[in-house]
Amino acid sequence: MFRKANNVFSVLLDDETVSPVAAGTIATDATLPSGAVAVVDLGMKILNNLSWSALADGEQFMIVQGKGAGEPMVKSPVLTKGKISITSAAHVASQQQITVIGYNGTTGSLPSANNTSYYVKIRKNDNDAANRSQPFSLFGQYETSGSATQEEVAEGVALSLVKNLALEPANRYIDVDVLMDEAGIATTGTTTTFTTTYNSRTVAIDGTLTNVSVGDYVRFEGTAVTDPVYKVTAYTASSSITLDRPYTGASTTVALADARVIANATAVAAEFGLRLRGTEADFDVNKFRNFYVNRFTASFSDEDTLITHAQGAREGIGVWQRVALDEYMSYGFDGMNGMLGTPPTLRDQVVKIPGVGSVTSATAKYSVVNISWTEDIDGLVSKAGGKGNVLLYVNLDGSANLGGSGSSGEATVTTLGITAADLDE
Repeated sequence: MFRKANNVFSVLLDDETVSPVAAGTIATDATLPSGAVAVVDLGMKILNNLSWSALADGEQFMIVQGKGAGEPMVKSPVLTKGKISITSAAHVASQQQITVIGYNGTTGSLPSANNTSYYVKIRKNDNDAANRSQPFSLFGQYETSGSATQEEVAEGVALSLVKNLALEPANRYIDVDVLMDEAGIATTGTTTTFTTTYNSRTVAIDGTLTNVSVGDYVRFEGTAVTDPVYKVTAYTASSSITLDRPYTGASTTVALADARVIANATAVAAEFGLRLRGTEADFDVNKFRNFYVNRFTASFSDEDTLITHAQGAREGIGVWQRVALDEYMSYGFDGMNGMLGTPPTLRDQVVKIPGVGSVTSATAKYSVVNISWTEDIDGLVSKAGGKGNVLLYVNLDGSANLGGSGSSGEATVTTLGITAADLDE
């Protein structure tokens, strides 16, 4: 008897490092390696030697995923050519929102009236239970002195935001950058490199700087005026420099000639801006089953100040968090309810997660094939349609390619009538 369900959901994951199994082989836990996927007939014979046109309408097949010898394979429902719809999409990276207040790298500035209170209001627009009906707001506020400058406003509001955002429980939510319209000059000295660390105020150096002093600004992430600047609050020769706020770029090593310094005397007369960038939240599918990127609305107390929406947020396609969530949720349709036990039994994962083993962000990318259909379900006095959905996530190689990778995923999508190169990032 066909089980009535509003959504039959199945997810299979490919590993690009696994080669396809020879056509005609009977797929078993012993013959289908962990991470291999394949199209099989109802007798479990691998059909990867066939083209999509070689399958006649009405012929039935399945997609299977190996998990290694002694482990049960993942198997899709029976699929019937002519009754299913196949769509696909290449990997699209997720990205965070970027909003700039004041100088944006081209135009704009911050106000600088004496003895005036300025603030930034960040209204959270996250699609979660806490913020859908009653959005939460975060603030950064600063009152200027009797001899205010844009530098003072930018520094004061930025430090206030950093402090308040550090108290945000889920994550720091937003990284705060200070922009300045002065290009500066290359740093000089015996130092060969700067070593920056994300979210740290300390930058290690291996020598002596000759043109950087306390109160100056430095730029490490690039040489353009769209790259953020940091104020030097302390300098220890042959050891380190201390920044006014935590570094928001990637932890890296920067050559002496690639950094820029802007003297304090120049900075005082510069145009300044505040750049707000959403940060990627920590994600663990066993603890927090809701992946999203941070969306927000930023406003400034001075309504005449330019606000630039530089980049919108998106969750992406085939990012590892979404794949992990789909993999996890699909187990419920397979009857794996061990998470409901006491103590719970964690479900196994094969999704590639950056930083786990040898996996990097380049090898944790997936493109997706979506197979959907509607099944007529007739009862004695009723008629309904049950919807089915199979998601095949195919892993891209370290160069963001599926076509030409020689993987089982490439062979499988080709059998389904999809050009593998169309799924390259």
